[in-house]
Amino acid sequence: MDPIPPKNDDRSNPNPLAVDLHKLGQLVCDARVRCELNIRDAADGIGVSPRVLSRIESGESVGTERLFKVLKDFGLAMLVMPNGDADVALEALGHTVNWEDIVARQSPATLSGPRPSLVLGRTTPTLFVDYDGTLHAGHALVDEHGQITLDSGRAMFEFAPLLVEMLEPYPSVEIVLTTSWLETLHEEKVISYLPAKLARRVVGTTQGRKARFSYFRDGTGRTDIITSYAFGKRLKHWLAIDDSVYGADSFGYVPGELMGNFVLLDSTRGISDEGAQQRIRDWLVEVHTDNCTQRGQTS
Repeated sequence: MDPIPPKNDDRSNPNPLAVDLHKLGQLVCDARVRCELNIRDAADGIGVSPRVLSRIESGESVGTERLFKVLKDFGLAMLVMPNGDADVALEALGHTVNWEDIVARQSPATLSGPRPSLVLGRTTPTLFVDYDGTLHAGHALVDEHGQITLDSGRAMFEFAPLLVEMLEPYPSVEIVLTTSWLETLHEEKVISYLPAKLARRVVGTTQGRKARFSYFRDGTGRTDIITSYAFGKRLKHWLAIDDSVYGADSFGYVPGELMGNFVLLDSTRGISDEGAQQRIRDWLVEVHTDNCTQRGQTS
């Protein structure tokens, strides 16, 4: 199909910048309206289903091949360029853009307006546990035979007995593993390195989860992955002990609201640090008390 020729309309000069799917959908919708086509007729002409075109215009995701087909047949082009070059192009078209405002509007911590509340219905205490810099000092090195040693020269999991001891009075606490070992080893193999008393608490891992690019780029990828997991599972009581959970003050709907959920460890001391141990013990007491109170109210 040849590109659909838009009807000339000199009365408006819409900003062509699409910073999210909703804006992109609006631009596609505007193009269709200028062509004086309803969704069904436009979809038939392009060769996609009306549902696909409707999803695009509503700001919902579709396959990239279908998205580009719709753009091409509406005579729309997508350009990918640095912000500075986009500034020049937009200025030539009579538009300006404030990138700081755009980033602020897209940030989960600063989005304004009504928002559906996130119901954190799962009250089981959940501890996100790293290996390197947490259960031992230093980071793992894997040789050509698959043997693992630590760059610190220390023993692996030397601090694990401390965690076993802290969790002993709290049998309901579950563990989710966040270690980078999951990137190269099978999940079952990673769990097998733990002492049995910790291994049997493991209910999941973050294996296969990817941080959003902006967080990966600024070094807060692990924090993003853990936060996404916790919100996705609707966890109410959770704590992450990890030497890579940077930038926790930037996560959550309100800046700083999740800082208490992260214990950023010194990789040379891990959970042998007395301050870190106190944080963990305080959290265990807090969630145990809260769960006991809730059970008393519902009994």
